[in-house]
Amino acid sequence: MRAGRFAWGTGRVAWGVGLAAVVVSLGVGVGWAVRDTTPPELWLEAPARVAAGEPFEVFVSASKPVTFVLRYGDERIERVAEELRATLVALAGRAVLQVDAVDGTGAGALLAREIDGRRRPEPRLEAPAVLEAGDPLVAWVRLDPSTAAASLAEVRSLTLTLDGEPLPLLARPDGWVALRGVALDAAPGTWALTLRLVDEFGPLEPVDWPIEVRSNPRPVDELNVPAGTLALVTPAAREEEAAVLAAALARVPPEPRWAEPFLLPVEGRDTSGFGDPRRYAPGGNVSYHLGADIAAPTGTPILATNDGIVRVAGFYPIKGGWVVLDHGQRLTSHHFHLAHIDVAVGDVVVRGDVIGQVGSTGLSTGPHLHWEMRVDGVPTDPMAWIGQRYPLVVRP
Repeated sequence: MRAGRFAWGTGRVAWGVGLAAVVVSLGVGVGWAVRDTTPPELWLEAPARVAAGEPFEVFVSASKPVTFVLRYGDERIERVAEELRATLVALAGRAVLQVDAVDGTGAGALLAREIDGRRRPEPRLEAPAVLEAGDPLVAWVRLDPSTAAASLAEVRSLTLTLDGEPLPLLARPDGWVALRGVALDAAPGTWALTLRLVDEFGPLEPVDWPIEVRSNPRPVDELNVPAGTLALVTPAAREEEAAVLAAALARVPPEPRWAEPFLLPVEGRDTSGFGDPRRYAPGGNVSYHLGADIAAPTGTPILATNDGIVRVAGFYPIKGGWVVLDHGQRLTSHHFHLAHIDVAVGDVVVRGDVIGQVGSTGLSTGPHLHWEMRVDGVPTDPMAWIGQRYPLVVRP
């Protein structure tokens, strides 16, 4: 009997110990839930720079379920979760993205990040709508002047093409400029200028600019140059002068040497215009006049039309006294038939310096200056440059 009572008692004791363990266990659990006031940990993924006015994504996560409150400008998003994804519209300038998170016990955490909203460039393409054969083509790319450069997105690349062919662009304080000559034998039609800009956020929409190119039909000028003068034009003379010209053009850099408008190199009477078709003898081939002829007395000083470096200075069979000035940005000025040359190859000249004197050497029938302005070796109307840093051609 005693043994049985002992066993029963032992059972009661064991049961009592078990119950106590349960109570203790529950007590520990309840106590842990009440005492866990550790603030949640937060992680934020958001870009540091965004395109103003365009959507961007943010992602926030917490170490446990919380009530998120996200603030950005006037935007407010509240959600109970462990993760929050949101799409926001970028504000211009620097704005703070703030995330508050509070768990069920009231423990909270805060994250804040400054986001720089950059305005995307708004490029403008400025170019003539109509050009004639022989015109210089000047195309400008400019950005919106009302937007401070410090608040713009970074320009990664800028390309300008003409009928798919890249045009060299030169950065200037007021934009980018491209030069091109319209050859005198250019076929009439429409040229397509296309501007493409890529900034730090990706490519912008291309900007297209059509240019109508017209031929310039003129009556053929019959010069009837004496046979003795025409005898100067031999294949050997042509090859020699072509080689000299090619070597000179190869040394012209892409950066300009000039900063002021171009000058007329000599005062006188216009005797033959740029682009005029002509024959040197009856029944001969028709060729274009690649410059402007300005008649003046022999010995009249010829001025440098702008700053440059002398690339050619000598006497040749066809061109006679010949001086070529390298103005940079693939632009050269050419002066033929000089009686006297006052510069040497390699000389640095400034706008208005005397480079030589009017004469009638080479293929010439009287004292005059034949003057050319070439872009990449393509002759352009020299009179379009006078008084301009870059020619402005306006055609009806």
